Amino acid sequence: MKKALLIYNPSSGRKRERRAQQVDRALAIFRAAGVRAENCATTHKGSAVTQAQQAASAGFDTVIACGGDGTANEILNGLMLADADVALGVLPFGSGNVLATDLLLPSQAEAAARTLLTYKPQALQPGLMRYQDKNGPQNRYFIIVAGVGSDAELMYRTVVEAKERYGIYAYFLEMFRMAIRHRFSMFKVEWKDEQGICHSAEVPMVMAMRASRLPGLLRRASVGAELTRNNYRLMLFRTNKVAHFLNYFASVASGLNWKVPQIELANSTWFRCTPLNSKEASTVHAEVDGELLGTLPVEVSVEARTFKLLMKKPG
Repeated sequence: MKKALLIYNPSSGRKRERRAQQVDRALAIFRAAGVRAENCATTHKGSAVTQAQQAASAGFDTVIACGGDGTANEILNGLMLADADVALGVLPFGSGNVLATDLLLPSQAEAAARTLLTYKPQALQPGLMRYQDKNGPQNRYFIIVAGVGSDAELMYRTVVEAKERYGIYAYFLEMFRMAIRHRFSMFKVEWKDEQGICHSAEVPMVMAMRASRLPGLLRRASVGAELTRNNYRLMLFRTNKVAHFLNYFASVASGLNWKVPQIELANSTWFRCTPLNSKEASTVHAEVDGELLGTLPVEVSVEARTFKLLMKKPG
C-alpha cells in the first residue's frame, strides 16, 4: 500500500458525529507509515462506485471502505468497472461489518488501520448477481453474501432509523416481527452442485454465503463457507413455516449446528431464481452484501475476473 483513498459515508450509522474523527485517526496512522493517504466522503447512495473508479484513474493503488458491507460493495463495483489493479481494504465503521469480521479486523478504528497495514492483496473472484429493477435487467458484483426471498424482504422491511439505532440487531428485531406476521412467498430455484448436476426446488429463501465468520449473535455460526474458495455455500430453505426458520437460526446461532431437515446445504457456483407465477415476480426481493437490489428473475454466478482484497497473510 503506497497511495490509498479512504471513502466514508458521513451520514450513515450510529455515532455519525464520530465518523470524521475516526477517519482522521486512520489517515494519521497510514501517513505515519509512509502511505500517501487521502479521504473522500460519499455524497449520495451509489456515489462510492464512481469515486472508486475515479481513484483508480488517479493512480491510487488501494481504496479503503470506511463503513459497513454496503460501502465495501459499492467500492468493489467501482473497481470492477474500472478494471484496474487496485486493492480493496476495509475499516469497520458500519452497522453490519460481516466482511471486516471475516477478515479478522478489530472493531476499533486505529487498531483496524494498524492491522490493515500488515495485510496483503489477494486475488478473489467476486460473485455476480443479475436481477431486475424498474430500469430493467441489472448486474451487481458482491463479496460475502447474496440472498433471495425472505432474507432480502428482511432488508426491505428494516427501516434506516432502526439500523442507525440498533445496528445489526435491527435485522433480528425485524426478523421476529416478520415471523409473527406471516409465512413467506415461494419461488423456484435451480442450482448446480459441485459435480455440475442441476437441481431444483420450491423455496421461500436461498442464501449464498462466502463468509466463514459472522458478527454479533451469529459469531458462533459455522455454515461451511470460505471467502477464498471462490464458490458459495448455499442455504436452501425448503419450507415457509416460521418454526423451521427459528429452529435453523437457533442451530447456527448456538454453534451446535444441529441438522434441520427442511434446510439443505450445498456448495455451488451458480443458481437461478424464477417466480412460480407472474404475480410473484415483483414481490420476491434480492440483496447482496446487505444491500437491497431488485426482484425476480435472479441469476447468481461467480465472475471469471478477479479483484484484490487486503487480507491477512496465510500462516
